[in-house]
Amino acid sequence: MDISPASPEGSYWNGIRKLFLVWAVIVLAGFMFTYFEQTFSPTNINLFWAVLACIGLLYSKKQMPFSDRVLRNIFVVWLGIIIFGVAFSQVVFFWPPLFFFAGYLGAFWLVLMAFGHAVTGMIDKKKLYIFTAGIQLAAAAFIFIFANSMPALFTLQYLIAGFIGSASMAALLLFA
Repeated sequence: MDISPASPEGSYWNGIRKLFLVWAVIVLAGFMFTYFEQTFSPTNINLFWAVLACIGLLYSKKQMPFSDRVLRNIFVVWLGIIIFGVAFSQVVFFWPPLFFFAGYLGAFWLVLMAFGHAVTGMIDKKKLYIFTAGIQLAAAAFIFIFANSMPALFTLQYLIAGFIGSASMAALLLFA
């Protein structure tokens, strides 16, 4: 599907592929920053993510005309996921019942991204999204299952999330 009005039909670098590339870079950059700057306060890390998310959402809005119901629905789904995720990623550090999740935010975001891919696949009727959702869920499960026996996963989960999340977007970029 070519969603960029300026792109000729059939052009490889149409709006949707550019959008996938932007999000692949955002996901990788955000998780790399999180991995290398774990000594920063959670609030500063979440602010960085909020800025990246705003850039991605503004670009997405530019590429996804709201006159198309399918694209509008996909945008709204992702807007909700991102708002929930950023808020939750902040709250887990300040509300004791959620402290447990603070150690699993990379895995948490993989689950959120998998949910977003699955819903996008249902809306857009493309099975590739379900495949990318499955890859993200498998990586999240790996982190949840093995983090206690492999403590390095608590820090490496951000690299795993960045690689898997970005690779999922790259798969969409290449095969959607």
